Amino acid sequence: MVSFPRSGNTLLRAYLEKIMGLTSGSDCDITKKLNKDLMLMGLAGEGLVDKRVMIVKTHYPERYGKTKFYAERAILLVRNPIDSITSLFNMVCTGSHNRSIEDQDYTKFPQMWSDFIQQDVTVWKDFHEFWINAKIPVHIIRYEDIVCNPEPALKSLLEFVMNVPDISGTKVHAYLK
Repeated sequence: MVSFPRSGNTLLRAYLEKIMGLTSGSDCDITKKLNKDLMLMGLAGEGLVDKRVMIVKTHYPERYGKTKFYAERAILLVRNPIDSITSLFNMVCTGSHNRSIEDQDYTKFPQMWSDFIQQDVTVWKDFHEFWINAKIPVHIIRYEDIVCNPEPALKSLLEFVMNVPDISGTKVHAYLK
């Protein structure tokens, strides 16, 4: 599972773990605070990229993970760049996955905010172009669809993950309802 940081991979991983009864991994360094925090939030597979996990989260090539791994297929999770970049700015400023800066902080530090947006909008674009042009099958899923109408978005994703044309009528599909 590939995503630009703050695009909803924690939410999607939680969905997939509950629906499929699996543990998802990541290529992160679990000695880092923010990655440890994810483990404490229930993502026990942080740092795992081996056969113990079916799905591995990465932010590559935006960030290089601690452990290299090779994928035959990819799930590309996409979020509106304004929202993901704003969320990333909040995470950078607070050092937390679930805290935000105050609204007035954007006007207190306008140059920092402006520089961050200008840099990261290019990084966001380059990241998505890399994966859209990947030489492996890529399934695109939007964060906004997961939040607003999860069943059809997740159904299509699970068909890709399970490599089947349709999961209608299966136990996995029943978990989506």
